[in-house]
Amino acid sequence: MARIVALSTSEAQARFEQLPPALRVASLSPAFAAADAQRDPALRCVHACLEGAGFEWMHSVHLRALSDQTGQWGATSPYGYGGPITPATDPALHAQAWAAWQTWCREEGVLAEFCRFHPQLPSSPLAFGGRVRENRPTVSVDLTVPDVAAGFNSLTRRKIRRAQQAGVQTRWSREAADWVRYAPFYRQAMQDVQATAFYFFPDAYFEALSRLPCAYLLVCEREGRWLSAGVYLLEGGLLEYHLGASSAEGKDSGTPSLMQAQAATWGQAQGAQALYLGGGTDPTPDNPLLFYKLGFSRRTLPFSVGEAIHDDNRYWAAAARLGFDRDHPPPRLLLD
Repeated sequence: MARIVALSTSEAQARFEQLPPALRVASLSPAFAAADAQRDPALRCVHACLEGAGFEWMHSVHLRALSDQTGQWGATSPYGYGGPITPATDPALHAQAWAAWQTWCREEGVLAEFCRFHPQLPSSPLAFGGRVRENRPTVSVDLTVPDVAAGFNSLTRRKIRRAQQAGVQTRWSREAADWVRYAPFYRQAMQDVQATAFYFFPDAYFEALSRLPCAYLLVCEREGRWLSAGVYLLEGGLLEYHLGASSAEGKDSGTPSLMQAQAATWGQAQGAQALYLGGGTDPTPDNPLLFYKLGFSRRTLPFSVGEAIHDDNRYWAAAARLGFDRDHPPPRLLLD
């Protein structure tokens, strides 16, 4: 009989590495999910895998305890993306796996789940049995074309030339000292743009990322000063832009654009088929971050989110304690 088992990170990662290359998206790997949980001590990372069904289905989530009850949890994707990964395409097999997942969730006290699906893996929402809705466009650079830079817009190309003429150098690194330096550089950049508290990741988060074989730093610097730096993940033919930071001097020099141009060049040399840049900070079409990313490619992929209630009775009992009911539901799923 098909059932869900919770595996260790090493066990789940070994199964992930046996998947077809198109499914091995680095930010969906069990190793990344475990590393990402280091950003918040309240998170419990679980790697759920299907056994006894004759096909692979795996799903890494972060659990957070519901604030008013013990033994009850809400599940969310790791920071960035999540969702079930499976080579199965038959809807009947998807339904079988989802039923096993919901049974496991009810037994473990997981009442509800919010999922952010990776746009580069369009099969993932199909394997999710809850409600799915499109949220915003994201940008993906095609690295299979001979001249990737030909797809950059004129503003982006001008900024790249400005950085090059200013003597900015770029380098890739996996050195521990650079990861240590990146943490405060990133947090200063978040402070400069007045980011919310969520984005001020602790040193433990960057240390965990640095241990991932798929994680690389790209540094843009001049005379020893970091101007821009980004975290990229490379796995299974996809290069992903995970985090980026720039100083005021870097922005003036055009280094954010130089950084992505260098990432595209390097990714192509590594055999990656796409550089995934993500989307804006909100769903609006004029979002400044989306505008910046569209400067590298007009190819967009839809980003979707999913919601599911796994234990109907206990979920609505928890909602009732907060003054909600089925006719007047909470504005978002109760996950913490």
